Amino acid sequence: MHLFELSPNCSLTSGTAVLFYLSIMGLPLTIAGAFAAVGLWPILPFAGLELLAIAVALRISLRRGSAREVICIDERDVVVTRAAKRHNAQYRFARPWTQVELRPAPVAHWPSRLLLGSMRRSVEVGAFLTEGERRRLWRRLAELLPAERSGNDRRQGIS
Repeated sequence: MHLFELSPNCSLTSGTAVLFYLSIMGLPLTIAGAFAAVGLWPILPFAGLELLAIAVALRISLRRGSAREVICIDERDVVVTRAAKRHNAQYRFARPWTQVELRPAPVAHWPSRLLLGSMRRSVEVGAFLTEGERRRLWRRLAELLPAERSGNDRRQGIS
């Protein structure tokens, strides 16, 4: 059995995000408080909106950083499991019919797409990987699922 666990490179944890947010709150609140003290109180809601926008951005970053993809290949099946905080999905393919394809980007400087699939069903894996990591994963999966390797090599220009 072969197991690939994929996750985005995210060094920000929830604890460090809280520390960062608390440390960054001081400056806007100090400036807004100083303006409010001299009678320019309308700046307070804008400082609050600024802090709210930062909090939302941190939350989105933490949510995307917690995504996980697991590819499990055994003698019979190829199972792709996607796990996020609120959404989990599992895709199962029969190994003899499973094909791996690395589709080039339609536009220059866009990332390629790595697809696993069979019987007109496919799932993209490793969307958060760098281009080099995606190519290495494609090569490794192509070794384990050799049925589609020769066709992809010709399309990709890789030998």
